[in-house]
Amino acid sequence: MRVLTSTLLVEAVTELSRGTRLVRAKEVLAWCDRNQVDCQGAGLKNQALWDADLEEAGGPHRLLKFKSGECKQSRVGWALIAHGAKAREAAAHLGWRELRWTGENWDWLGGEPPPPPRRPASREAPAQAAAVRG
Repeated sequence: MRVLTSTLLVEAVTELSRGTRLVRAKEVLAWCDRNQVDCQGAGLKNQALWDADLEEAGGPHRLLKFKSGECKQSRVGWALIAHGAKAREAAAHLGWRELRWTGENWDWLGGEPPPPPRRPASREAPAQAAAVRG
């Protein structure tokens, strides 16, 4: 089984971006499963994916990277540079922001990570809790 590299990551994003300009990490993981590519590698969960992402960002820079927030659980996506405008529009619609590798760390374009999405407070929850207690 091949381990995911920056070249394979670009290949995955290229293939997956035919339907949508912003390709999510879960779609890349599914692509890896279908194509017998190891996205885990040695180390932490999906380590090969994150290594390929960093290698691509520091190398040929064929992909744009977007993220929904700054924590580990944030959603991640990529787009081909050629699809930049449409990918940025799709990311903005989701509330995601673009990241760029500075050579030392990831820098949020626009200065700060996107604010975490707020879950709407349900008006039924307090009433249901009171009914259960009462």
